[in-house]
Amino acid sequence: MYRYNPDLLAEGKNPFILESKDPRLPLAEFAYNETRYRMLVRSNEERADTLMELAKKDVQARWKQYQKMTTGCDQESEQ
Repeated sequence: MYRYNPDLLAEGKNPFILESKDPRLPLAEFAYNETRYRMLVRSNEERADTLMELAKKDVQARWKQYQKMTTGCDQESEQ
């Protein structure tokens, strides 16, 4: 979870606040708790594996982006 408070900009602070902790549960373990993902594995295991790898990369990239935003790295490039 994250928050964005534009009022912090006026104070010279980073307006993006990341409240979530690093993900602890592997994506596959989380996803395969849902029937729709388990059914994909049963119907087309190769495709399910490919999609899971893509999803893992996406989750990692998004998390890194959120972490960068909390340190203000992206603020300079936007201005």
